[in-house]
Amino acid sequence: MVAMIDEGEVLCLSLTDSLRDALASTDRASLHGVARDWAASDVFDTPPDPDDIVGFLNQAADLADGAIEWGYRLYCWVCV
Repeated sequence: MVAMIDEGEVLCLSLTDSLRDALASTDRASLHGVARDWAASDVFDTPPDPDDIVGFLNQAADLADGAIEWGYRLYCWVCV
């Protein structure tokens, strides 16, 4: 964790370099299956649209590609 506000209502997390590298190297075609399985899991109160998850994963993979190219890390801003 990089930063926390209001007892954890807002967090900034540093993602591991191995997660960054895995996102960057993933076969983009496989993300549809990952998204379908993730949407069907019990982690969501209401199952999301797998297409939305695919979009998110593709954007995350694009960010990971850029981070590796420039020698950067990835961070995640979470608001609950």
